[in-house]
Amino acid sequence: MELDGWEKTRLDEHITIKHGFAFSSEYFDPNGEDIVLTPGNFYEEGGFRPLGEKQKRYNGPIPKDYILSSGDMLVAMTEQAPGLLGSTLFVPSVGRYLHNQRLGLIQKLEGSRINLNFLHLLLGMPSIRRRISAESGGTKVKHTSPSKITGLDVLLPPLPEQKKIAEILSTWDRAIETAEALLATARTQKRALMQTLLTGKRRFPEFEGQEWREVRLGHVGVVSSAGVDKKTDPKQPEVRLLNFLDVFRREFIFDSELDHVVTAPPAKVEQCNVSRGDVFFTPSSETRDEIAIPAVAAEDMPGVCYSYHVVRYRLKEDWDLNFRAFVFQTDDFRRQAYRLGDGSGQRYVISQNNFRQMLVRVPGLAEQKKIGAVLKAASDEVERLEKGIEKLRTEKKALMQQLLTGKRRVRV
Repeated sequence: MELDGWEKTRLDEHITIKHGFAFSSEYFDPNGEDIVLTPGNFYEEGGFRPLGEKQKRYNGPIPKDYILSSGDMLVAMTEQAPGLLGSTLFVPSVGRYLHNQRLGLIQKLEGSRINLNFLHLLLGMPSIRRRISAESGGTKVKHTSPSKITGLDVLLPPLPEQKKIAEILSTWDRAIETAEALLATARTQKRALMQTLLTGKRRFPEFEGQEWREVRLGHVGVVSSAGVDKKTDPKQPEVRLLNFLDVFRREFIFDSELDHVVTAPPAKVEQCNVSRGDVFFTPSSETRDEIAIPAVAAEDMPGVCYSYHVVRYRLKEDWDLNFRAFVFQTDDFRRQAYRLGDGSGQRYVISQNNFRQMLVRVPGLAEQKKIGAVLKAASDEVERLEKGIEKLRTEKKALMQQLLTGKRRVRV
């Protein structure tokens, strides 16, 4: 398709990419004033991701050529997470940021006919990312180089049209940023409610004076592991599997969300079944703070078994379903899991026996229901905002595909 005014060109006619500096880990300091950018600071689709307390900071000697300026554009040259390779960001205006290794600083050549905001969008296109990934090196972790990125052939519209396209799509970015700010507030409010309602620091008037019980998990329920593996045997009946990620990514698990089919012996199917109210935990992870993440089965699930990668906790008492989903998310419970996890730095595991020793505080059933209802409403609001953001991102991607390929033209 001929596009009036658009030209096929190589990126090395317009930009160069400069490697970052290998800052010494001995000067990494959580209280340091300088911020060391890492691949973790990139969203997979592009853009700056704040890391909060996990952000690497630096307090040591800095080569002046590796101090970044507000608005500088960087590209991720290693795939720390799937889809990250080739992602770009612009350096924020607040704070002093350092140009770290594995990140490329994109600089325009004199007389370049490319707009960096347009390039940011262009490098976010799935077709471009696939090309970068296909030409990458590495076995376990993919990585690319400045020459491989600048060697890409791209189709560029005239500079005024590039700017107009970037302006149009920036309105979508602002809408997404606004929605993300609302989501962050909703998450903060939900967390504050959890930490006050689930610890008894905040009580509903009708329950004032009623005492809570502190219970040990092993005394009020049964902890089971040794779930079903992911193998298939034509001689065994088929079952659907409740996996690690089904627990890790959710608070409530629904039957319709599970579609991983395996097989298991009939005795194993009976032993590892899933019933409404069962609480599942992640017993292991690469980090201590991700062990014992909970999720609750929202319904009976005939034909579903839990995986050997998760632990099932089946209560012997009648606790409110919503309360079950949130009571194991308190700071106190997380601290217990952190302390009881065993590991060497590569993998951390919490044993069945340690699960049984963990403690939670529990009010009466009526108060559980009231607490559960409030927290479920807060959780539903978070989910509503997450879905809204996902819809905005999907619509933006569809528009990008049209504008960045010339299928839809803009008036300048």
